[in-house]
Amino acid sequence: MMLRTIERISPAVPLSNCFVVTNRNLAAMTEDALKGVIPASNLIVEPERKNTAACIAYSTFTLKSKGKDGVLCFFPADGYVKDQTAYRLAVKQACEAAEKTDGLVIIGITPSYPATGYGYIHVDLGQENKIYPVIRFVEKPDRETAEQFLSSGNYLWNSGIVAGRLSAFVSHIQSFLPKHYDGFSAFKDNLDGQDILPFVKKAYAEIPGISFDKGVLEKSNDIVAIKGDFDWNDIGSLESLAVSLPPDIDGNKVKGDFFSVDTKDCIIYGDKALVTAIGMRNVVIAITDDAVLVCPRDRVQDVKILTERLKNSRYKSLT
Repeated sequence: MMLRTIERISPAVPLSNCFVVTNRNLAAMTEDALKGVIPASNLIVEPERKNTAACIAYSTFTLKSKGKDGVLCFFPADGYVKDQTAYRLAVKQACEAAEKTDGLVIIGITPSYPATGYGYIHVDLGQENKIYPVIRFVEKPDRETAEQFLSSGNYLWNSGIVAGRLSAFVSHIQSFLPKHYDGFSAFKDNLDGQDILPFVKKAYAEIPGISFDKGVLEKSNDIVAIKGDFDWNDIGSLESLAVSLPPDIDGNKVKGDFFSVDTKDCIIYGDKALVTAIGMRNVVIAITDDAVLVCPRDRVQDVKILTERLKNSRYKSLT
């Protein structure tokens, strides 16, 4: 998905201006995947996972230290988009809006169903504008609330794509994420060979793990939204992955090999092993090399709760 993201924006953005952020455990694989696509020097490696606020703060100060300026746009790598034309138009509009403000610009997606696994952006779409002041952010509502959002017509899915001038990101980080600002400011003038590593590790060790949405976007009064009229799914969740998969005759969404008896409306993910089922309804069955997940489809978002509990168990290595 990382390469597909770069390919989608590359007609409007020179590849030399595209940077990719990844975890140290995936650095070698990422560098190999990017070979011939973007310069190896444009790979930003995090020493540990500390959520999206750390990712964006680290990237912002890295680019600042390299003398970069102008508008930054951050793209999560797990968005699935088919309509390339409308996608590029929304990104162009977001970047143009970002050039004219000291605030940040988020791309919202017109919802196509009452998703409970996505964050929502409340805006007043009754205005005849292309740029909408954000009223509030709502994180992963229940089914009933999501249906109300869909029928109201004033809520967008939060794509996580956010744009702003470099100075706007710096000022927002300074205002709402002071520990991130202090930690990454400490090394911004020391990005020279190996000198960077101790500063980066120290910063990551001291900052809290928090998303950029919760740490900045939900607190700032200077956020506007661009409405993206393109298909979009966050395939980071199993339920959303199923949207991009065609159903079989029983309504099952399947990735991998699957054989069943009297099984309907399920999501099946089996990378290598054959998945079999009997008499199942509306469940998720996912098999990887080292774990098996089985849960009702309406509880799939609780995978995050399960992951947190695994971190505190003897199975923490799986997370």
